[in-house]
Amino acid sequence: MSARVVAAYVLMVLLWGSTWAAIKIGVAEVPPYLFAFERAIAVATILTVTVLVLRQTFPRTRTALLASAISGLFNIGTSWALIFWAEQFVPSGLVAVFGAMAPVWTAILAHFFVQGDRLSRLKIVALVLGLVGTALLVGAPAPSEGPNALLATALLALMPISWAVAAILIAKFLSRESPIAVVGIGTWVGAAFLLPFALTQIDQPQHWNASSILAFAYLVVGGSCVGLVLNAWLYRKLRPTTVTLSQVLIPTQALLIGAFALGEAFTLRMLAGAALVVTAVAVNARAGSSAPAGQAEPVATAAE
Repeated sequence: MSARVVAAYVLMVLLWGSTWAAIKIGVAEVPPYLFAFERAIAVATILTVTVLVLRQTFPRTRTALLASAISGLFNIGTSWALIFWAEQFVPSGLVAVFGAMAPVWTAILAHFFVQGDRLSRLKIVALVLGLVGTALLVGAPAPSEGPNALLATALLALMPISWAVAAILIAKFLSRESPIAVVGIGTWVGAAFLLPFALTQIDQPQHWNASSILAFAYLVVGGSCVGLVLNAWLYRKLRPTTVTLSQVLIPTQALLIGAFALGEAFTLRMLAGAALVVTAVAVNARAGSSAPAGQAEPVATAAE
């Protein structure tokens, strides 16, 4: 790999591994749905302007537009609504671990919807490991944390499945479209989905202090605009399985940042579940790297 590719890979991991902590900081000061909606509007606006300035084209066919909209609904709308709400009750690092299951679910769905991408024994092992780890994580919150923590972890277990569905759509219908344009359309759709949730919190106080403003700017510029562009560029330079391995590093970084920077506590059960999920991602990537040459393997787009 060239120095540029290595630098881009490291920067992407650093950005996406720290966005979870930025969300945690932001929702402590601004109502979560408002924070998510305002981020979506900012990202969609920046990406749309970028497409126009670079004179790229937006998807034009009905199929491409529909795929862009549905992928944005899952990658941005539903997932941000859940993530921003859940981080009020669940450690930020734990949320990142749930997201790491997306590549594993993508590999499973690809068996049924992507020609030439079949299940293997290693992929099945990865799924089993990931499911056991997810089960441990869902039962991880202590009873004293209340029903919201349990509900949040249960819903977070479903989140990577929606990301996997979006990944399949992108792989099948959007591989030749401009990634900036696709993400831009999807983010507008995600913002539209978030709007009714944001309106329920419009009367709640928003504390836009230095920490929340910095967190917001970091999420918009670093997490979405720069991170997504780097991700799209890396898929043109590296094997999909190599890029997918970033999902081993991202939750690990998020757990460390949550523990040392935010003082988040983790039980042995949480760490055991996280270890199984990370192992599942690594096994899934290993299974993909042993696939026949030229075989396409879709991967989940990140919503960080």
